[in-house]
Amino acid sequence: MPTKKDNPILSISAHAFAPEKTCVDRLLSETQSVCEHYDRDFTKAAELVKYARSREGNMAEGFIRQYGLNTAEGIAIMCLAEALLRIPDKGTADALIQDKFKDAKFKKHLGKSPSLLVNASTWGLMLSGGVVGMGVEESALSNVFAQVVNRLGEPVIRESLKHAMALLGNQFVMGETITLAIKRSAALAKEGYIFSFDMLGEGARSEAQAEHYLEAYLHAVKEIGKSADKKLPIAERSGISVKLSALYPRYELIKKEDVFKTLLPRLKHILLSAAHAGIPVSMDAEESYRLDLSLMLFEELQTDPDLRSYTGFGFVLQAYQKRAPYVLEWLIALAEKTKRKIPVRLVKGAYWDSEIKRSQELGLSGYPVYTRKSYTDVAYLACAKKMFEHPETIYPQFATHNALTIATILTLSGGKKFEFQRLHGMGKDFYTPLMGKVPCRIYAPVGRHEELLAYLIRRLLENGANNSFVNIASQKSTPLDELLKDPVEKAISRGGHPHPRILLPADILPDRKNSSGTDLGNLAALTDLQYAIEKYFKKTWLAGSGKKAKSVATPFDPSHTIGTVAEVTSKEVDSAFSRASAVYDAWKNRDIEERATLLLRTADLLEEHKKEAIALTMLEAGKVLSDAIGEVREAIDFCRYYAAEATTLLAPKTLPGPTGERNILRLHPRGTWVAISPWNFPFAIFTGQIAAALVTGNTVIAKPAEQTPLIAAFMTKLFHQAGVPDAVLQLLPGDGATVGAALVKHKDTAGVVFTGSVETARLIQRSLSEKEGPIVPLIAETGGLNAMIVDSSCLPEQVVDDIVTSAFNSAGQRCSALRVLLVQKEIAKPLTELLKGALALRKVGSPLEYDTDIGPVIDKDAMQSLNRHIAQMKKDAKIVFEGKAPKEGFFVAPHVFEIPSFSTLKKEVFGPVLHIVKYDAGKLDHVLDEINASGYGLTLGIHTRIVERAEYIRNKVNVGNIYVNRSQIGAVVGVQPFGGEGLSGTGPKAGGPHYLVRFCTEQTYTVNTAAVGGNVELLS
Repeated sequence: MPTKKDNPILSISAHAFAPEKTCVDRLLSETQSVCEHYDRDFTKAAELVKYARSREGNMAEGFIRQYGLNTAEGIAIMCLAEALLRIPDKGTADALIQDKFKDAKFKKHLGKSPSLLVNASTWGLMLSGGVVGMGVEESALSNVFAQVVNRLGEPVIRESLKHAMALLGNQFVMGETITLAIKRSAALAKEGYIFSFDMLGEGARSEAQAEHYLEAYLHAVKEIGKSADKKLPIAERSGISVKLSALYPRYELIKKEDVFKTLLPRLKHILLSAAHAGIPVSMDAEESYRLDLSLMLFEELQTDPDLRSYTGFGFVLQAYQKRAPYVLEWLIALAEKTKRKIPVRLVKGAYWDSEIKRSQELGLSGYPVYTRKSYTDVAYLACAKKMFEHPETIYPQFATHNALTIATILTLSGGKKFEFQRLHGMGKDFYTPLMGKVPCRIYAPVGRHEELLAYLIRRLLENGANNSFVNIASQKSTPLDELLKDPVEKAISRGGHPHPRILLPADILPDRKNSSGTDLGNLAALTDLQYAIEKYFKKTWLAGSGKKAKSVATPFDPSHTIGTVAEVTSKEVDSAFSRASAVYDAWKNRDIEERATLLLRTADLLEEHKKEAIALTMLEAGKVLSDAIGEVREAIDFCRYYAAEATTLLAPKTLPGPTGERNILRLHPRGTWVAISPWNFPFAIFTGQIAAALVTGNTVIAKPAEQTPLIAAFMTKLFHQAGVPDAVLQLLPGDGATVGAALVKHKDTAGVVFTGSVETARLIQRSLSEKEGPIVPLIAETGGLNAMIVDSSCLPEQVVDDIVTSAFNSAGQRCSALRVLLVQKEIAKPLTELLKGALALRKVGSPLEYDTDIGPVIDKDAMQSLNRHIAQMKKDAKIVFEGKAPKEGFFVAPHVFEIPSFSTLKKEVFGPVLHIVKYDAGKLDHVLDEINASGYGLTLGIHTRIVERAEYIRNKVNVGNIYVNRSQIGAVVGVQPFGGEGLSGTGPKAGGPHYLVRFCTEQTYTVNTAAVGGNVELLS
């Protein structure tokens, strides 16, 4: 295993989630001297702000000033800009306009801006809202404008709005092509600006997209080189910024081998072309989980002999990342090693909100970014100071729109060479007074307005947010003393402590601790996890106490035995119930808090043994690393959630009633529950079923799936180690048709909780109904014909990500998995092409190869059943995509078929097979009726930017879990309670507030307190 000493990048990676106070204390120790010249910096900054306030600014700044993201109107505009330009059909475009403008009150903004263009746009937006809404706004317009609106009609308004959105986009994009961008930049060049052109495009989803971006970069390099000022040092000329995720769709650490095989040569090609053209190239910054991989690539190319003479390759450093100071030290050392000066563009960071959300979702130990803006500002100054201390190795480039930061940089520079950078369309008035004194570069996006989306949203979020310097500075009512507060002093006053409302990922849930996860994009975390789990890959496990011994093999290599299960027969069922009955009274009479504590101990034990649990899940269930981590986390969450729920839910409740009487309602257990769990979630569902039954005071006999008994035994052992008596929880591995059937039929079965197929659920239901004695409850969670509805307002790249995740994660072996993609016909062709490209890059193989995306199906029967369906589809449907899979093991290649309608599919296909249906936007109701007619109702995905449409679908369909603009798998315990209706289950939802009640019966206890001779309560 490589050590931090051997690998400096590993050392940098280890700082990603360091305690915030530790990081800030270091920064403050390095920036104390900056405070000494604050008065001078304040004076300079105040002059810049006063100058900017005296100017009108461009349309983009005026728009942001008038329509900040703290207004409904600002959000409506952002949504329009994000979607309107790429919607191909007028119906959806009109629906989007109506959706965004029906509640927006543009009239109050009219005449508030000094900009004629902004006011003209406000009239247009007002009119649009009136036309499509036909409500209050229109009736409030003057008769003249009302007549104009009625005469023009919606088509003209629609086209006018598209033009307005393109005009707004034009404020942020230098040109739709590099030729136009260079031509347009000529006027600014005369003012002294240089440029870093950026070919618009976020991460590629297919090789076709990546190759398109590569050609765009190469063409841009050639064109920029023609006009480059060869008199300047190469780092000081106009150049280009390259986004690596645009050059390769799988730009992920887990795919390092493929990245170096494919992306590295592409980037080298660009650099060699740039060297020939004599222009600089900057490696653009991306999300924090890509940083370690970016460092590896940067080092590889900086030390490449073919690029020895090229000194224009620069790095973009994000100050809001806790690793920034360490990365800067590494860059300085690399520059010393290669004996060259490295251009470093220092930015504050553009993905802050998504970084916080991602860390919370993954349950990471902390955040890779600071939780207070003042800490980021201090980190920026600390890095700037360090850059100026190494002028022989670093060419500093400071990207900022903050006047105080600009002033502080001017002071720190001490006459050393550097440059400022700003975004095209933003911050010009802060830099106009500096032109001719300090070089200034404009970061200039190039591309079609349809490709502007993600970039524009980041710019609007950055500059339209309430705490944006640009936004606050434009508000003349804000005093300069408030605007230009010293960030070092602010950080000191906060004590380096994190923001109190941004809790650590472990603490975000109010009633319980969040389960911990792993950032697979972090080199240190990934390396540690791999080292830990690989120790278990050669271990063997044992399960069961029966006499029928069977070996257990992995589904990806049936010749590889990982353990043995001693299965029971139906003869052992009676003794199991007898043992459970003997301890039932003692168990049910334990305090609720005590039973809850045992679940919390179980969760803690699973956290402690998580590495082994992950390894076992990969081996026995065939899950890839990320899926295995997610499942173990879910098992932990079930224990903690049900423990928290039980302590409040099961407490006796006093009900209101007449005086002189006490009425108490309480829940109490039913007896011995039979828990029958599936193989597709052998940790999570097995644990959740048992935890719910135990904490409510029931005893449990658990019958796991025949395919995954080792995981069941592992988890049962942890319950016992936590303090659950052996007889209270018993594991009976065995055949479903014999052992499972005997458990269900047994006279002492008080309830059955089951997850599996509809057919098996019906057998259980029938068996229970035929029993003598009490009516026995059944909690059944079955499968679904899960659909995703995608309309033409969607963002295709996001949709493709969510389709791939929903349909093919866990090899499609999730009851929540996407089975039928319903896509509006106007966008079906390009979306399908993008999907095919994304699937072509998914690797099917052994989970022990960490870059595997799709593992095996569970066994030979599952494989053969899926292959029969695929063969039939090849006869009856159109093949859209056919993947490849290993020949050995139980692998099924991913397939996509186009079918004529949703009703074509009659039953659930449990594996990596997706079916596509094209639908007419005008026949949405027919599509929804078909979904309801199937009888299934588990999950539904919706991708639309039209809120009203999503609400309409929600109210129309009979589905348990609906997900809008995200994937439709991965329900989080207590956050998205999971379960369906109809053929998809009985409810209540697992991981929800109603689940535990089903394991209980209710008892009302009424006492006549006045029976002792009077009601003293009336006398008090």
